[in-house]
Amino acid sequence: MRRADSRKPRGARRAAAAAAVGAGLALASLAIPASAAAKPATSGVAKVVKAIDRIESKPMYRQANWGYTVDDQKTGKVLASQAAHKMFDPGSTMKSYSVSSALRMYGPKYRFRTPVYRQGTMSGGTLNGNLVLVGSGDLTFGLRKQANGTLYYENLPAIDQSYADEFPGAGAVEPPGNPMSALDELAADVGAAGITAISGNVVIDDRLFRSFDGFPDGLMTPIWVNENLIDLLLRPGAVGKQATIAVRPVTSSYVIDNQVTTVAAGKATNLEVSEPTPGKIEVTGQIAAGSPPTLKIWEVADPAAFARTAFIEALSRAGVTVNAPVTGSNPSALLPPRGSYQSGDLVGQHVSVPLAQYAKLILKVSYNRGADLMACLAAVKLGSRNCERGMAAEVQTATGLGARRSEVIPFDGAGSDDQGRTTPTALATLLRGIPRTPYGPAFVDALPILGRDGTLANVLSDAPVAGHAQIKTGNRVVGNGAGQTNVLGNSLAGYVEPSHGRQIVLTIFVGNVPIPNFEDFNTVVADQAEMIEAVYRYL
Repeated sequence: MRRADSRKPRGARRAAAAAAVGAGLALASLAIPASAAAKPATSGVAKVVKAIDRIESKPMYRQANWGYTVDDQKTGKVLASQAAHKMFDPGSTMKSYSVSSALRMYGPKYRFRTPVYRQGTMSGGTLNGNLVLVGSGDLTFGLRKQANGTLYYENLPAIDQSYADEFPGAGAVEPPGNPMSALDELAADVGAAGITAISGNVVIDDRLFRSFDGFPDGLMTPIWVNENLIDLLLRPGAVGKQATIAVRPVTSSYVIDNQVTTVAAGKATNLEVSEPTPGKIEVTGQIAAGSPPTLKIWEVADPAAFARTAFIEALSRAGVTVNAPVTGSNPSALLPPRGSYQSGDLVGQHVSVPLAQYAKLILKVSYNRGADLMACLAAVKLGSRNCERGMAAEVQTATGLGARRSEVIPFDGAGSDDQGRTTPTALATLLRGIPRTPYGPAFVDALPILGRDGTLANVLSDAPVAGHAQIKTGNRVVGNGAGQTNVLGNSLAGYVEPSHGRQIVLTIFVGNVPIPNFEDFNTVVADQAEMIEAVYRYL
């Protein structure tokens, strides 16, 4: 399952013959005509089934497979279902398993604590030894943090930074905040502890779990700075002139080779990013004059070395001199034995917002690497440093709530691995059980709200059902060299509150839908949204 060249941008990790979308993003802006609310009736279920049958019978679904469950949350009764025990490629609805596992094992109030320890003796203000920053698995590490203690996330049609390369030209934006804020905070702590110089080295302890590159969406590591991305915000210049590139964060780890030319307005913008030699990011192509800024991203190849350089530079800004070279590999051989840190050597610590906020970020924007990180952290709770062990935690969470073990088969935390499978019944069972758990409110609150936020912000935003459904989306769409496009899977899973007072747990899956081009995927999104609207209207 391991892939070569972790330095490729995440969009380039796909096989050359197939490009897959796994974000669970509903890109179309949908507004199904509002229908008058019907009075509750015994025929409500029959009307829902009829509405679903009508959509399934469309010619475009002739070769497709459908499955769904409509359950009464209060009674547990299955009101309607189809192929409920058949396996489907769930896409990002699989994040329900990884995120709920992390919330179960750590608790919604858990906070990541990233400490810095001194190793050695003090002579005046000089540390005769090394300074060690211990990675805690904090995904945002100060980035996205808002004044009210929440984490910032994007709502469609705006695209989150993490998907900038997978949806070029769709308006991806950088999250607000200073990606160096946590490191600056820790550097200030070091200075406040009386350290003005370090005669040894600065080391990153990234041993919480083993760095893992076996998931489709990128490298998993215990240390994250700017979510281990280099942001490249390109703006056109005058026609024929070089474009400008604003880089974030600015560190000595990378130099940027700007080979982007500004072309006439109306021409296509085509941009490519590569790393021909370690530490040199090359940006090539063209950008149209008058076009808005375009965000490209590059995944950091060595997060520990990247964090070390950034921390040394933060220490310098705080007035702390480091004798060691600023750049270079992380000198992990200097680390003390695991578990040997002493409280008396603690010189700084960054404390994150609660885990519930990370769950909201991951589920609202369908953050793939964030969901994979939750699987790695779940593995740690099981006593393992192997991220793949997190799959066992996901299965345990599902079976603990009543799902059959044979109906939950994860291969990652994000749902981007197309070997992963689940059934409508298993996911519905998880969703029925979650509200009764201590972490239930945090999980439900993290789901996108139909027509209001996250990946569902622009779906049915003008319909009566808007604001009355909290749904996780998932999709897997692939294309080949012959110009063919196939929807491997598109799924919805969550809660609907019909106007008649019932609490509905809804799952909808479809797979194997050949479509003429990617734009036709919006028809699948619209059809499944119409199914949600039918549940709201009739039940």
